[in-house]
Amino acid sequence: MHHSHLFMRLTLLVLATLVTTSSMAGSCQQNEYTAPERDQARLESGLVGEWNQTFDEKILTVEDIDGNQWRYFTIEKRPETPAGLILFLHGFPEFAYAWEQQLEYFGDTHHAAAIDLKGHHYSSSPDLVEEYDFIEIAWEIRAIIRCLGYDKATIVGHDFGGAIAWIMGMLHPDAVDGLVVISVPHPYLFGRALLNPDSDQAERSRYIGYAQGTSLADQLNFSKIIFSDFSIFDSGFYSGKRILRLMLENWVPTQRWKTMKHYYRAMPFPANEQDYRAELTAFQKKIYTIKRPTLFLWGLADPYFNQDTLTGIGDLVPDLELVTYPQGTHWLHHEAEDLNLRIDTFIRKLQ
Repeated sequence: MHHSHLFMRLTLLVLATLVTTSSMAGSCQQNEYTAPERDQARLESGLVGEWNQTFDEKILTVEDIDGNQWRYFTIEKRPETPAGLILFLHGFPEFAYAWEQQLEYFGDTHHAAAIDLKGHHYSSSPDLVEEYDFIEIAWEIRAIIRCLGYDKATIVGHDFGGAIAWIMGMLHPDAVDGLVVISVPHPYLFGRALLNPDSDQAERSRYIGYAQGTSLADQLNFSKIIFSDFSIFDSGFYSGKRILRLMLENWVPTQRWKTMKHYYRAMPFPANEQDYRAELTAFQKKIYTIKRPTLFLWGLADPYFNQDTLTGIGDLVPDLELVTYPQGTHWLHHEAEDLNLRIDTFIRKLQ
């Protein structure tokens, strides 16, 4: 698959942001959301476990950089006078309700919102791979922040959501108070680790190549790797029948797997030296640098990412708080018992 060069796209998006930022929030709609009857009946009957059903559920319709309109399913909790917006972005292959406990906690003081990423669950799921480019989706996240009535948000992201958070900190710092990134490396350092012959990151990331493929063999190899890791269920968050909600609403519809994997297909992968040069120019470093305070949470037992991807993080994230969890897996946002407290403490420092 052909990928346009990452750095060229970054540069173009920077220019587009400068030119059109002032007018980009023109098209935005908020509508109440009613879940499909079958999904709602299962939820109310308890067949998919007990979930918090007090959140406001909406569809936010925003325009992307090309003028296309996309629907984002959003769940929210907020007090009468919120201290600010915290926007939670889930990863593959989850959904907005992955942040249920965080909305319960932060919604007492802040406008806490979580969305289904494009291609997941109830949000728009276009067929074109180009619509899943992380850089363009970051633009849509900016539009969502505006649609919710704010100029800025604290972004909390895991996996795909964390990758989008990194992009927000690089290209849209004026729309960000701070970043909380969980279980996903800085894009440049990830690329460098993939190119490092002394690192096993390329081997750890081989599932991405399978995800990009469309043959039956690719699909089987991808499934074999992904479903050999059930640590997503070890934390207890999806305990008992609760696992069924994620499966029945987001995994069973086979079209979802196609669009969820489009994020991998939109990546500049395999990595190449043009996108991830060993020596960055001053201009390149300026673009790759994260321009807002960042709390970075990392599980040392994450099977998908080597610690090599942390090398040089301080140079690109100058205002960094790095917290590592020796036993933490990729699903740290469900495992870390101090997660809400750490995020809360970080946010208080921003104020």
